[in-house]
Amino acid sequence: MSVTITSVLASVVCVAVLRWAWGVLNWVWFRPTRVERCLRQQGFAGKPYRFLVGDWKENTDMLKEARTKPIGLSDAILPRVMPFLHQLVKDYGI
Repeated sequence: MSVTITSVLASVVCVAVLRWAWGVLNWVWFRPTRVERCLRQQGFAGKPYRFLVGDWKENTDMLKEARTKPIGLSDAILPRVMPFLHQLVKDYGI
């Protein structure tokens, strides 16, 4: 059994790819869920972590709905400009 340069190179490439994949998995899944768990233990409430997209669809739906409604001069501007943030503050407080 002889060790060739190509087998060593293939092993190094495999290790590098696995290390990169572990780093990406840690960045997009493990770290956010660990932070979420720690915050919940401290008593913070909020929406659960959702992989990559988060609250993007909810945010865009609320923004579209808010823009379809007319606004008067004496109405509050925050529910119109940032409806998702306004709803989060209403639900979970500051």
